[in-house]
Amino acid sequence: MSSPISANLMDGWRSRLRQIWEQTRAAGRLLGPSARLLISIENHTYAYSVAASVILAFLPFILLLITVADALHAYPAIQVIYELVRQYLPAGQGQIIHDLSYLAHHHTHSAAAFSLLMLAISSTGVFLPLEVALNGIWGFRQNRSYLANQAVSLGLVAACGVLAYLSVIFATWGQEIIHAVIFTLAPAAWSGFAAGFYAVLSWIILRAMVIPASIAGFFLIYWLLPHGPVPAVQVFPAAFYTGLLAEIFQVIFRLLLPALDFQAVYASFALPVTLIFWGFASALLLLFGASLSARNIARMPAQLQLKFHGFPRFPFRRE
Repeated sequence: MSSPISANLMDGWRSRLRQIWEQTRAAGRLLGPSARLLISIENHTYAYSVAASVILAFLPFILLLITVADALHAYPAIQVIYELVRQYLPAGQGQIIHDLSYLAHHHTHSAAAFSLLMLAISSTGVFLPLEVALNGIWGFRQNRSYLANQAVSLGLVAACGVLAYLSVIFATWGQEIIHAVIFTLAPAAWSGFAAGFYAVLSWIILRAMVIPASIAGFFLIYWLLPHGPVPAVQVFPAAFYTGLLAEIFQVIFRLLLPALDFQAVYASFALPVTLIFWGFASALLLLFGASLSARNIARMPAQLQLKFHGFPRFPFRRE
């Protein structure tokens, strides 16, 4: 016969399992419609289009950031940009950094102008299908004209460029400060420990600067790109969670990459295929967050709700 203690433990476990099951079912009912959106034919088409255009836009975008940093003589910032490429790209980091370094040192005015032109062309390829997809998610029937979409796309590229550059500058300043503090205070005998401690803090500072910029970028896309009235207070929580999910996705994608083994199937084409697949999955993640905002089910954590309770309702409304 089982003792009263073991019976109570079993009842407690059953109750806990039932509670977890009910919470899982509730989460499924809440997130299910947005998850089903990810397997629709239309959104797969949009995501593939976005992924291909991201590949075209990525190198010119990073190259322009390096050009701006070089023009402002912010040479440590250039190293931070390379470090971001190394940490965030899923594959081919060494090759791409080598190519960026070569292009940056051989960058003429005509090459800079061509990079800007390619960025303008490819940004349309990124934001045009995204606008159509977001309009469908929000239920807006009318899309912008091509020229209007081009203007909004260039504005978003400029805004994202500013966010990216500011995050690089702030990360550079933070790394320089902790480098000066650690290596000034640490005894010479602790140089190895100091170097390891600096590497950890440097990684944390980089993430602390990139994640807010990523959240702000998602917010601008969710708020400005749909061709209709979108309340800023409604899309910010979705942008917040999508920015955090993007960090988690980056780690998971790297862990899964060896199992995918694109090299065995595509050989020398493995790198572009990897980047396209990465861009495709990232675009679907963006659309998932957009669906959460359109359905108005994303909420800020309770600890942060007071801070965002008075989030201004911007007068700008897109009719």
